[in-house]
Amino acid sequence: MSDFERVFLDHYLKFGLGSMPKSDIDALVMHLLDKYGHNGSGPLAVCSNQTVSERLRTPITKIKKLRYDAALKFGGEIESQAMGRLLAALSKASLEPDGDKICLVIEDSLAKNWLQGQLKDRQQIFDHSFNSEIVKVSSSGLFQVLETIFDKKEIAQFKVDFDNAKKKKSAEDRAKAFKAIARRFAEGAAKAAGGGVVNVLKAHLGIP
Repeated sequence: MSDFERVFLDHYLKFGLGSMPKSDIDALVMHLLDKYGHNGSGPLAVCSNQTVSERLRTPITKIKKLRYDAALKFGGEIESQAMGRLLAALSKASLEPDGDKICLVIEDSLAKNWLQGQLKDRQQIFDHSFNSEIVKVSSSGLFQVLETIFDKKEIAQFKVDFDNAKKKKSAEDRAKAFKAIARRFAEGAAKAAGGGVVNVLKAHLGIP
C-alpha cells in the first residue's frame, strides 16, 4: 500500500466508513496530491494553481478553495503552515526598482491571508490592488512582521544582507542580490523554526 493510500484510509475511516463529507474527501485528496503527486508526477505543491487546474481538469477557483481547505483541515498546525508557506513565497520574492518595496507572489490563500493579517495588526500598509495574488509591502513593514515570528539572528543577518543589496548601483543588480539573500534567509529561518516549518517550505519548493 502506498503512502497516499494509507494516509487517505487513515483519515477516511477515522470516524467510520461513509462518515466523511464529500467536501472533506475532495480536500483530503488535494492535500495528498500536493504531498505525493499522481502517477509519478511528484508533489503538486510546487505547481501553480493554473498548472494544477490544467492537470486535474478542474476550475482554478475550485483548486484555490480545495488547497485552502486542505491546509486548514489536513495540513497540521496552522501557524507552521502559514510560516512555511510565507517563507516559500519570500524565497521567490522580488525587489521593486525603488529598492525598498518587496513584491511577493502568493497564490496560497492561507499564507496570503495570514501575512495580510500580520501586517494589519502592525498598522502596515500593503498593496494588492493590481492582482489579488501579488502583495507589495515596504521592507520596514515586512521586517516588522518577520521579527515577531522568526529567529532574531536570521533576521539580523537578513537585514545586513538587505542593506548591502540596496547599495548595488543598478535596479537589476539590486534585484538579483535580493533574490539570493531572500532564498538564503527563507531556508535558514525555516531550519531555526523547526521541523513543521521546514517540511512545509521543502514541499513548496520541491526540496527532497
